[in-house]
Amino acid sequence: MSDQVYTLRIQRNTRRDDGTMDTKWDEFQVKATPLTPVLNLLEDVKGNQDGSLTFRQSCRSAICGSCAMRIGGKTRLACKTQIGEVVDENNTVQITAQQNSPVIKDLAVDITKFFSKVHQIKPFLQEGSESAEEVDDTAFDQVNHVTQCIMCACCYSDCTMAEVSDEFVGPAALAKAFRFISDPREGKKSDRLKVLSNDHGIWSCARCTMCVAVCPKDVKPMEAIVKLRTRAMDAGNMDNYGAKHAQAFHGDITSSGSLNEALILNRTLGVVGALGEMGAALHLAKKGKIPSPFPHKIENLDEVQAIYNELEKNPLDVETKAENAVPE
Repeated sequence: MSDQVYTLRIQRNTRRDDGTMDTKWDEFQVKATPLTPVLNLLEDVKGNQDGSLTFRQSCRSAICGSCAMRIGGKTRLACKTQIGEVVDENNTVQITAQQNSPVIKDLAVDITKFFSKVHQIKPFLQEGSESAEEVDDTAFDQVNHVTQCIMCACCYSDCTMAEVSDEFVGPAALAKAFRFISDPREGKKSDRLKVLSNDHGIWSCARCTMCVAVCPKDVKPMEAIVKLRTRAMDAGNMDNYGAKHAQAFHGDITSSGSLNEALILNRTLGVVGALGEMGAALHLAKKGKIPSPFPHKIENLDEVQAIYNELEKNPLDVETKAENAVPE
């Protein structure tokens, strides 16, 4: 495969003495085949064109996660991303630092905030009354996805909730929490679920699926978060906005087949909480966006209710399970 000329449009960031960031864009032309990893091209630029270009790297094998950065609009591992996959029609790709973490210089970010979220969920087994006395050979089936996490922070960088809330625990930390709650050796599963049900935990996820889309190791953080929600509700953690909203949503669909958007806020936040949103309601009213408070029943509602009845009789098992491997 012959070499082509590619343009790397790289965001250069330099922190000023007053803490603000001086940002500009530099373009570099490099020759490579479409299969060349972006990391190789960054090394080419640093070695032959501008030695001041700053970025992280280590293993070059998609194991350490150090070279995570925004490439072509998504956070990816530079060592795993081939240039031919991400350039536009002009053979140009834009490269920036990760989002949702402070930039130190150019493409290197301060990962302290990301790891503080991971530490927040206590990433270690705890002794307690809920520890299983026996662990069978299927115990790993529940956590086989999340144990692939390499802490690259790709999911945190592209998380739409982390972008608007510094308090949100984030997809990687919640996937890690799932790993310990699913471990039969964990002794404080109920305590963990109770904490995660509080504000900025499992119910703050917007389910945008960006964490699933950008994860280089197929960890599926959102899938873990959804399972945590189910487990938290099954464990009786219902006195929170997320669980109340889920219940209200379920009630509307089973009773009328459609969501009563005018009243669901009241049932989620309560009267006082709903009153606190009056400003937004008045703004919507001015735009003619206030829905009717009277429920609208859809046609063939009995078919929807039949689905729910069937699911209640035969609930879906959302957990990951595998057949025991029996040696032949």
